[in-house]
Amino acid sequence: MLVNVRCMLTARRRARTIHLKLAPISAVILAATSLPLRAEVDTGRPCEGTPYDAYMGPMRQTYARLGDGSPSISDVRSQLRTAYRFRYYFDPAQPYTPQTPEVTESRQQGDCKAKSLWLLSKMDERDVRYVMGKAKVSSRISHVWLLWQNGGKWIILDPTSTADIIEADRVVGKKDIPKYSYDSRGTYKHPTYSEYIKN
Repeated sequence: MLVNVRCMLTARRRARTIHLKLAPISAVILAATSLPLRAEVDTGRPCEGTPYDAYMGPMRQTYARLGDGSPSISDVRSQLRTAYRFRYYFDPAQPYTPQTPEVTESRQQGDCKAKSLWLLSKMDERDVRYVMGKAKVSSRISHVWLLWQNGGKWIILDPTSTADIIEADRVVGKKDIPKYSYDSRGTYKHPTYSEYIKN
């Protein structure tokens, strides 16, 4: 009887020791699997132009009026929420040309091109990218949003889809997949687009 009690106590101590040794390993595995995977953001390569250049007059005019602003993240969040609340309206007579920020503000409505351009005008920063691509891999139509570098991170501002910012490296290849983009200095083509979009 005494031998059995000793064996049971020894077995319990060993089980507790094994459990304590495995606990830190389990915590590391759990932490690693719960963290979202991050990938490098495709910021594009300079190019001569895009098929949409002929329609980008309002965008160029907006960039020409921008200053050297450096908006805070809280100001950008506030303006993003405002743009998101604008009613979505697509003008079939102007499928490729964005309406001006003034029209968007006065009517409180616009499509992805218009909402993004309005937000760009409010940010007043020339380095913000005006991006064209697909909202999702499965999307049949094109989409427009902004790409903004803040604190060393690239941030997606998509006032058509969400009222909050998106860290671009968390959604690479899944959401807001860029094909072309513009800023005050030029035009860019995004080579990874063809890796994700096959149509």
